[in-house]
Amino acid sequence: MYLPFLLIYALLVVTRKSLIELAYFGVVLGCLILMLKPKKSIFKHLGFLLGFEGFLFILALFNPGEVILVTPIGAITKEGIYSFFLLLGRAFLSSSVVVLVSNSLGFSKILAEMETLKFPRILVLTLAFTYRYLDLFKDEALRMKRALDSRAFGIGKLEYYKKLGALIGEIFARAYLRNEKIYMSMLSRGFGEFPKFETKKDIIPIALTMIVLLGVLL
Repeated sequence: MYLPFLLIYALLVVTRKSLIELAYFGVVLGCLILMLKPKKSIFKHLGFLLGFEGFLFILALFNPGEVILVTPIGAITKEGIYSFFLLLGRAFLSSSVVVLVSNSLGFSKILAEMETLKFPRILVLTLAFTYRYLDLFKDEALRMKRALDSRAFGIGKLEYYKKLGALIGEIFARAYLRNEKIYMSMLSRGFGEFPKFETKKDIIPIALTMIVLLGVLL
């Protein structure tokens, strides 16, 4: 099963203290990509994930230490660069493996494995509903963004971003109201609970888990 592999892999990655150790987990991630053979679009998602996480940890470049480059906002240090890549490596490796598996196998596969591992049924159903409503939230956001663009033609950037900020709060409210309507419609049509998720045994995650643990022990 892939879920235990994801948990063990992520736990071991975030506890590494050197880039050399992270390089080993990068090789494991590469092997996983070769085995799962995901769609090419996944690499766009991983690229966005890498850029987003790099932006989050950019302040680590200015940690105290041996100065390499002086910038208007502070001095970039040797220790800061090492800390930046260490933090980025931990975050990217642990999150990208989740994105890779969920996109390649489907979220229902993860839910099926949660049921097999005897996770609380309410947790599985909550995640299933959350995943289902992500598309609804996205559609509602696109509709309101399109409406804003059609009504905010010619205004300044500052005013536009003010309206966009107000729009974000409204999106959550409208998505919640639509969720309620959909759920009531489901109940009126006899919805009780989601059917049982089916899963098949796969030796690949077991082999990868053993490789990860063996690398840590060695």
